[in-house]
Amino acid sequence: MRPDHDPSGGIPPHRLLVLPAVFILLVAAVPWLVGYYVDGGWPHRPREVEGELTVSGLTLVLGWWIITLIRREQRSTARHLAQLERLTLTDPLTGLGNRRALERDLPRALQLSQRIEVPIALLYMDIDKFKDINDHSGHAVGDETLRLLGAVLRTCSRLGTDVAYRVGGDEFVMTLVSDRAGAEVVAQRAAQDFFRRSPRHSTLSYGVVVWDGKSSAALLLDEADTRMYQSRFGTAWRHEPDWVRSRETL
Repeated sequence: MRPDHDPSGGIPPHRLLVLPAVFILLVAAVPWLVGYYVDGGWPHRPREVEGELTVSGLTLVLGWWIITLIRREQRSTARHLAQLERLTLTDPLTGLGNRRALERDLPRALQLSQRIEVPIALLYMDIDKFKDINDHSGHAVGDETLRLLGAVLRTCSRLGTDVAYRVGGDEFVMTLVSDRAGAEVVAQRAAQDFFRRSPRHSTLSYGVVVWDGKSSAALLLDEADTRMYQSRFGTAWRHEPDWVRSRETL
């Protein structure tokens, strides 16, 4: 968001300065107008001209200073509002977008996908037996596991096309500009990397759906969530003696 952007969608800040600028110009012109109508003409004597120019010049300088202060305050306020908006859309533990950010971004992503005619996939992930991690290893290990998955998803994301979110608890969502095969590859890579790097070698369950061009954002998200739960015992990456396996997503 640009510093001078108005999040409320109202009148742009620079337009709000037009009225005070016009007022200052009128104030600067008042001595000249008064002299013209009272004395019947513009001042001719050097001292009168010098006096009028001095008053008008001081008025303009003072007005410019006031407008500069207003403009500076507008930019500072806009920056603070932008920071506040970012905070409300960011999960503080992982640094990923939160559910509110997903609900804002997903409809936009679907519209863009339809406009430029590219496929968009939704990857819904859940950490297996996360409650056991918190219960047996403590919440510090649980938090580190969540942070680690956030870092893994950022690594797997392609800048400008893929975006990851933590939507609550141990549930994560990623939007990808990809078909099903590409989304599956990303999911498998993320699951393998997460298994290797997580403190307790945790596994993931995930569901992949590709937008059909008709479903709403909410319906698409529900479908991905459903597929993730269907895959809980069938497609999660599991640890066996020396290898990790997966099965085809439902």
